Amino acid sequence: MARTPDPAGARPARRTRARRPSARRTPTSRGPVARLTAWFRVDAPSNDRGALSPAVVILALMIFTLAGLVIDGGRQLGARSRAVGYAQEAARAGAATIDLKVAEAKIDTVKANTAVVEFCAQVTANDPAVTACGTSKLTDEDLAVDVTISNKTTFLGMVGIASLDAHGTGEAHAEQGVTKPDETQQIPPIEVITKTEGPGAPTKTAEPPTISVSCPTWTVGAPAPTLTIPIPLPDSCTPNVTPSPTDTPTDTPPTDPTDPPEPPPSSTSPPPGGGGPAPTVAPRNSVPPMVGR
Repeated sequence: MARTPDPAGARPARRTRARRPSARRTPTSRGPVARLTAWFRVDAPSNDRGALSPAVVILALMIFTLAGLVIDGGRQLGARSRAVGYAQEAARAGAATIDLKVAEAKIDTVKANTAVVEFCAQVTANDPAVTACGTSKLTDEDLAVDVTISNKTTFLGMVGIASLDAHGTGEAHAEQGVTKPDETQQIPPIEVITKTEGPGAPTKTAEPPTISVSCPTWTVGAPAPTLTIPIPLPDSCTPNVTPSPTDTPTDTPPTDPTDPPEPPPSSTSPPPGGGGPAPTVAPRNSVPPMVGR
């Protein structure tokens, strides 16, 4: 069969080559390092996992740590306060057992141990968190009690700390005396301690001032001055009285220039030449003003 020539301008036919399907590598065909790298890649194909910032992780750990310190630390302080209270009360109960057979105040060690054991039994029954309670020192003069409380944690349990132990110690001794204790509220006195050397040493002792007061003088008949400030006078002071100036006293009374002169005194002797005595005449100033008018 003859081949017909191609028309003018026609392009020759292009040969196509059939492609064979390529074998896709699966994760099972990769090594362990490649598979681990592909798992951590966020932009890996068919990866629907989210992302987490390192700052968020660090901040979350800090928040939980602070919460653990605040909450669990506060519970630990409360447990220690309870342990100290239990220990002090147990020591006081043991010290109250005084041996009455001796003259001085001594603790009966046998009765004191029994009292502490009974008190610790009551504490353990009422507070299950108390794990240990007993005397650590017991003599006829004083005794000491130790108490241990187990405190369960909340946030610290995430890091493996399930519980914390709180310890408390109480001491008591017998007091010598027969007086009743005074339970009234009293303000302690303020004591000022001075030093003879170093800072705070007094440079000069304060002395009260000396007031020199002269003895008062006043004039008879004149008003005495009023003191605005009462000043104590010395015991050796005697008042100096100055009399007021007056005229020289005379035996004759003062005369008034408006009064008339007095008449001469009357005489009972007979007048010259004989005859009877002269009649008595009343003085003019002895006559009342309205008589003879």
